[in-house]
Amino acid sequence: MDYFEGGERLNLMQVLDNREWREKYQKQLMASFPTAVITSVKLNLPGPIKTSPKLQSVFQIIINDLNSVFKDLQIIKEASFVDQITGPEIFFVTSGCLKLVKKIMITFEESHPLGRLMDLDVMCQNADKQLSREELGFAPRKCLLCGKDAKTCIKEGNHSLAEGYSQINKMLHNFEKSKMIVPQMTQSQVVNAALTGMLYEVSLAPKPGLVDPISNGAHKDMTVFTFIDSSLSLQPYLNEAYRIGSQFQGTDLPKMFSLLRNAGIGAEKDMFAVTKGVNTHKGAIFSLGIMVTAVAYATQKGITNLLTIQKVISDMTQDLVKNDLGKNNLRHSQNQQTAGERQFIKYKIPGVRGEAEKGFPIVMNLALPFLCEQQGNLNQRLLNTLMKIAGNIDDTNLIKRAGNDTISKDMQHWSMTFFQIGGSYTPEGLKFLNDLDRMFIKRNLSMGGAADNLILTIFLARLVGSL
Repeated sequence: MDYFEGGERLNLMQVLDNREWREKYQKQLMASFPTAVITSVKLNLPGPIKTSPKLQSVFQIIINDLNSVFKDLQIIKEASFVDQITGPEIFFVTSGCLKLVKKIMITFEESHPLGRLMDLDVMCQNADKQLSREELGFAPRKCLLCGKDAKTCIKEGNHSLAEGYSQINKMLHNFEKSKMIVPQMTQSQVVNAALTGMLYEVSLAPKPGLVDPISNGAHKDMTVFTFIDSSLSLQPYLNEAYRIGSQFQGTDLPKMFSLLRNAGIGAEKDMFAVTKGVNTHKGAIFSLGIMVTAVAYATQKGITNLLTIQKVISDMTQDLVKNDLGKNNLRHSQNQQTAGERQFIKYKIPGVRGEAEKGFPIVMNLALPFLCEQQGNLNQRLLNTLMKIAGNIDDTNLIKRAGNDTISKDMQHWSMTFFQIGGSYTPEGLKFLNDLDRMFIKRNLSMGGAADNLILTIFLARLVGSL
């Protein structure tokens, strides 16, 4: 998810006009309340985009947290909120000593997870100048990217705007994940959520090239009943994955992952037994097993959040790409190589191993927040989420079937077109999906990687109460 998406780019005149307006308004407030302290709050963002729908939501979260701080100060005038193209702003008028209020604001900046993205100006009528952080015994603000003095980095142009946006998006993703609480659940609740992910995914329609209750898609060797049988065959494995995580002690999480992989070997045999040798859920055995184990481990002592679960997953799978796909670890016989290994050799795409090593960022940072924002019925919400995922990953299953990696750019275009015409909420969007499904079947294409990511997204959405 890009928090700057949908924001309008400003020109220099708009920035200067806003600065002039703010100074005038601050002077008006000081003139109207000569003994009060005026605090103005806005987002401190680099570049020409200062607001967007998602950034406005972030600002409101910060203000809600800041309101609790101002409750300790006497409010003289109710806060004035201004929403402009240059970004949302709010002004507080309080009693108190200028130094005290400034210290409170700096302390809030230092302690809040998003404090570095805030611009807090504190002033009053009888002050000759604004107090600096250094005058109050605080260190200068540090650069978001390198930790050096922020003013020096800005002056010297040490970082690109793209680097800045990437770091801010990362901060906001982590903050959002820290707010998504996963309660301590029973083993059956977690396992049922995992089974729900698999069953909801196969029940969803229409899905380009994928099996659903209406069509077998581009898969001649399986039906929706094959997927149902496969899902149910994995219940013992998912219970074992939970037990591994809930009983594992210590911090050697690669060892915990090794236990899970051993259990996964048996799960694949169970799957192939009921599907008569057809691969329905091999990817889900790997990725969903990791998530179930990570959730069980992270909730051993109580509630947790998605940020913690993502850290557990990354720790479990550290160096997985190197260990599995490194030059000396790849199987030499092409017949013995997995599809993921062949994709890595040919295109250098790490696939699901790379996603796992990073803690499944497509699911955590994009798909789950996107699903939580969707309206409409369940089928519409999940179809939109599936197409959002499909347009943002290198789907190794799709690439394998297409025979080239340029299909990823085509998928990005198809996803973009789908949303431009209204997604699953419009007849045009549903017609587009059905047309895409027919084209995928004709070309023997299937986006199995996107489907696996949707399963993970549904699983997490059930845990955090968003589905």
